[in-house]
Amino acid sequence: MGIHAVGSSGSWSELPADVLVTVLEGLAIRDLCRAGAVCRGWGTASSYVRGQHRALSRPRTPCLLYTAAGSSSSSDPLAATLYSIADGRSYPVPLNGASIPGGELWLGASHGWLVTVDDHAELHLVNPVTGQRIDSLPSVATIEQVRRVHDDTGAVVADTYLVYPYDWSLEVLPQELDHPITLDARKLTKYLYLRALISLDPSDGDGCVVVLIHRPSNQLSFARPGDGHWTWIRPPQENTEYCDCAFDDDGRTLYALRYDGAIHAFDLHRRPALEKEVILRPQVYPVTRRITKYLLHAPWLSCWLQVWRNMELISSTGLDEATEWMRVYQVDLAAQKLVEIENIGDHALFLGCNYSFALAATNCPGILSDHIYYTDSEEYYALYKPHCSRDIGMYNVGEGTFHKVQPPCPWSNWPLPTWIAPSLAYKTR
Repeated sequence: MGIHAVGSSGSWSELPADVLVTVLEGLAIRDLCRAGAVCRGWGTASSYVRGQHRALSRPRTPCLLYTAAGSSSSSDPLAATLYSIADGRSYPVPLNGASIPGGELWLGASHGWLVTVDDHAELHLVNPVTGQRIDSLPSVATIEQVRRVHDDTGAVVADTYLVYPYDWSLEVLPQELDHPITLDARKLTKYLYLRALISLDPSDGDGCVVVLIHRPSNQLSFARPGDGHWTWIRPPQENTEYCDCAFDDDGRTLYALRYDGAIHAFDLHRRPALEKEVILRPQVYPVTRRITKYLLHAPWLSCWLQVWRNMELISSTGLDEATEWMRVYQVDLAAQKLVEIENIGDHALFLGCNYSFALAATNCPGILSDHIYYTDSEEYYALYKPHCSRDIGMYNVGEGTFHKVQPPCPWSNWPLPTWIAPSLAYKTR
């Protein structure tokens, strides 16, 4: 009755709040974001629905998240965009100040949340859909290889840090034995951080773990929101050169993939030692970084998968790179080897600087089965050439063919576009 009255004598912006909320609750995430831009009243109702209704936290079709930070025409440097591959359209979302100068915005996406970096090289968790932030991760200065700088009076020098190298045993050397490098916060961000992953949706409680892959030597450190410091996964020496991580269903065990194809498992709840279990021995030697590797669990196949991806220079430019080939391997733990497979059934994989994940295509309208959706994440290209074109596409595993997924803006190159399954769940504690 209220809607009929509006149609005859009023406007859509005058819909009663309870009616409007009822309508918005039935929208897909992309439509809910778009509805919030209609007017102030609709924006308030959209924020309410996104933030308060946990029933809307069911799995949703992944979107490509990117920013317009590199665009001279962008009026809001804090705006980001969700690109829906289901309908080929883009929808703006705010990031509520979760950025630092230069546009280095996030280190990874997991369970609908981003791990972001601020001006002081400190890390935060941000849900780009609800706008919620968690600011209780430990300081960067508590990472084992990082120390604060003090002046002659003993006072802390703001945004200035010492980073210590390793000796052969990978122990942090005391200052009197070796010379650390001094970096400001911005340079520390560029040097230290490579990837960040979250074990569980932070909205589900206080059990989530954030894992960092960081320099020197692609080491691992982890922490939970509220912890006083980052915990370093210490030597032996082979606890280096990690390129991707995954978790078991309860977020308790971390599985870490090395560049040589080895998989190590760590019980993150064990104290005091974090001893590794070798799940899979090295598969290639010497270690090659030119082939990017991803790790993810495939419950429909009852196994782990490794995806290997090789990028090559595009001859027409000599600068940009594109994916030349991909291979999908089933991890045979009994035989301690990788077995190449030629299809992944009715599932799709999502790879990039996000947490590697798989979804049943039948549960996600618009997603193609037996396909891999990918974005750039190869370290030496993606991180050292932030302003080059990004390689965003999909790979048909069964046919061995590539197709582009192109968001409708040319500047979506930095921060690295990432796949994210939007979450409307709201953390109340």
